[in-house]
Amino acid sequence: MIASQSTPAAFLFITWGVITVVLVALLSYRATLLGEDDQTFANSATQDSREQELTLIARRSRLMGEIIVLSVMSGALLFTCVGLSI
Repeated sequence: MIASQSTPAAFLFITWGVITVVLVALLSYRATLLGEDDQTFANSATQDSREQELTLIARRSRLMGEIIVLSVMSGALLFTCVGLSI
């Protein structure tokens, strides 16, 4: 009986870990986009740099929805895992 209860808990912990790793990777990628955005503002003299700026803003906007969804999923799985541990 104990083995049957530990399998779903292990699956939840592994799922939470994978989702959290993906979330951290997306947050790191967004941080690098912000760094590129700062460099673009420093050199914003041409039309080409304006297009690069708009591309970076679009990438950041697309990432925001995914980051929010992964944050909610990670939080819900964390609370579920803590609940199962207690």
